[in-house]
Formats: sequence, structure tokens, C-alpha cells
Amino acid sequence: MKIQYLMLFFLVFLSGCQSNPTMVAEPPPPWIENPGEGAVGSSSIHIKGRHFQEELAITRARERLASRYGVTISSVSRIEEKVRNDTAFVRSDHEIRQILEGTEVKAQVRATWHDKASDTVWVWLYPAD
Repeated sequence: MKIQYLMLFFLVFLSGCQSNPTMVAEPPPPWIENPGEGAVGSSSIHIKGRHFQEELAITRARERLASRYGVTISSVSRIEEKVRNDTAFVRSDHEIRQILEGTEVKAQVRATWHDKASDTVWVWLYPAD
């Protein structure tokens, strides 16, 4: 009889521990899969914060959009991280090379979306007149 009470106690205890609310995933906007004449860029967590995360997403969308107009963009990033005695040291190098062939590409941010479940920022860039 004592074993049954003990098992019932553990069952109630464990069910109470699992009552954390779960985050409901918001569906992505349709422009992520179908950007039309625009381009989409994304960025997950950035070491320098949300502003830099959004700027990186814009840069990636700009590279995709520019490639359609004959602009060659090459970007290389190198991040080096060292940890010594519970202190982290981060060094970041970023190099961008552009080759323009008489084409000027103007663009504007049409929409942004933050996927909170994966902490990813999505940006929809569209050609501007």
C-alpha cells in the first residue's frame, strides 16, 4: 500500500514539473518563400546584439539582390574566439569586395520578421526606383 502512495506522489510531482507553457511557433510570412522581385536575407544570433543581427541580414539580402543586376559581391568573415580563465576574447575580421559593371542597385527594406523560436531575423529587401 505504501508503494502505491509513493508512486502516486511521484506521478503528481512529475506532472507538476511539466506544466511549463510552451512557445507557440508563429508561421513565417509568405515573402520568405516567395520574395517576388526582392531578395530575402537572414541572420541568427549575433555576438554584438540585435542591431548587428539585423544589419547582417540586410547585407545578405543586398548581396542576393545585387547579384541579379551584375554586381559581384564577395564577403569573407573570420571570427576567432579564445577563452582564458573565464574571460572570452573575440576577434572579428570582415572583408567585402564589390565589382561594379556600370549598374547601380538601389534597394529598400520592405519588411522584417523576427522568428522568436530560433532567434533569427529575416529581412525582405526590394529594388527601389
